[in-house]
Amino acid sequence: MKSIVVNLLEKQTIMRLRRKPLGIVVWGLGLLLAFGGRPCAAQPFDVNTSDVAIANDVPILLLSNPTKGWGLEGDFNFLIRDAGLRVPFMIEDAAPNNCIVIDTSGKIGFGTPNPAASLHILKLTRPAIRLEQTTGVAQHYEWEVDVQGRLALNAFNSATFNDRPFAIERSTPTNTLYLTTEGSVGIGTSAPDSNSQLDIRSNLLNGLFMKREDANSHYLRVENDTGVFRAGVEGTGNAQFGALTPNRGLNLLAGGTTKLLMNSSGQISFGNTPTAISSHALLHSSGANLTPAGVWTNASSRALKQDVEPITSEQARDTVRALQPVGYRYKSELNERYVGFIAEDVPELVATNDRKGLASMDITAVLTKVVQDQDKQLGQQQQALNELTRQVAELKQMIAGGRDQAKE
Repeated sequence: MKSIVVNLLEKQTIMRLRRKPLGIVVWGLGLLLAFGGRPCAAQPFDVNTSDVAIANDVPILLLSNPTKGWGLEGDFNFLIRDAGLRVPFMIEDAAPNNCIVIDTSGKIGFGTPNPAASLHILKLTRPAIRLEQTTGVAQHYEWEVDVQGRLALNAFNSATFNDRPFAIERSTPTNTLYLTTEGSVGIGTSAPDSNSQLDIRSNLLNGLFMKREDANSHYLRVENDTGVFRAGVEGTGNAQFGALTPNRGLNLLAGGTTKLLMNSSGQISFGNTPTAISSHALLHSSGANLTPAGVWTNASSRALKQDVEPITSEQARDTVRALQPVGYRYKSELNERYVGFIAEDVPELVATNDRKGLASMDITAVLTKVVQDQDKQLGQQQQALNELTRQVAELKQMIAGGRDQAKE
C-alpha cells in the first residue's frame, strides 16, 4: 500500500508527531502519527506506510507537546499556525515556480531555481527589497534595481510621495565611494588620506561642487571647540571666507607656510615671513606699513639695503630736468584727475625694471639732491653777496672820509 487517505468526521485533523514516524494510529475521531516512543494515546492498531494523505474540508497537521504546538494547514493556501493562531508562514494557492529555492550549497533563490549568490532575487522588472513601518507615520522604503538599471533607495511616505535619497548608476566608476576600516571616506580613491575624514580625488575642473537650488546663502563650515571657519556664497552672490568666532582671525598659507595674518580687528601682517601684528593697520615683513591714520611708510632701514652710494649732483640735475610732469586720469577711474609722471618716459635713474610703475622715494631722492645743491649754491651766493655788501660799505666810508678831508 503506497499511501493512506483518512477522511475524518471532525472539521480538523489532529496529528501528534515525535521523532521518526513508526506508524499511524486512529483514535476516536482523531488521527495520531507516532514518532519513536509512545504515542499520546492508546494504540488500537498501527499501519506502516511511506506516504500519508489527509483529506478534509480544512486539513490540519498538529505538531505539539504539552505546552506548545504548531499546526500545518492546507486550505486554499498552505500555512503554519502557532498555538496563538498566528500565521508566521504562508504559501498562497497557485504561487509561481521557484518562489523560494535553497540549493545544495545553501544559496537561497527568490524567483530562480539556480541561485548564484548567498541571496539571489530574480525578477523581470524592478527587483526590490521593501522595508515598511506601519506604526506612527506610515512609510516604507525599497532597495531596488530600477528600469534604468540603477540601484536605488526609494522612500514612500504616502501614496503619492516618492523620494530617492540614494542611487548608484550603472557603470559607476571604480572607487566612486570607498569607506575604510578607520572610518575615512574616499571619493575616487580606495586609499583615502589617513589624516582626513574625507578624501576627494578627481581630474575634473571642479573636484568638489556644491550648489543650492535657490538664491539663499550656501556655506561650507568647519569647526572645533575653539573656533568656527566658514566659506561659501552669500545670498547676494558675494563670496564669504573666514572665521565666525569672535576674537578669532585668519592665517593664510602659501607654499606650506604662513603668508598673511589678520586679527579680529582687521589689522594685517603679510609677507614671506609675517611679523606679529602690531599697532599698524597693514604691516609687511620688510617693515613697510600703513598707519591707522592711512599714512604709508616705506621700509628704509640700512639693514635691508646693499651697494649704498650717493648720487651725484649732475645725475640729480639731469634726472630732474628730464622729468616730464603731466596730468592724467586712470582708465579704471575716469572721474578722478591726477598729476605725476609716465613710467615709460622717466629717466633711467628713477625707472623700474619693467617700466610699469614708479617709486615715489626715487623721485623724492633726486629732487632732494637738486634742492640740496641749490641750497648750497644759494648759501655760497649769499656769502658772496654779503662780502660784496661789506666791501661796498667800506668803499662808501672811504669815499665819505675823502670828501671830509677835501673840505678841510
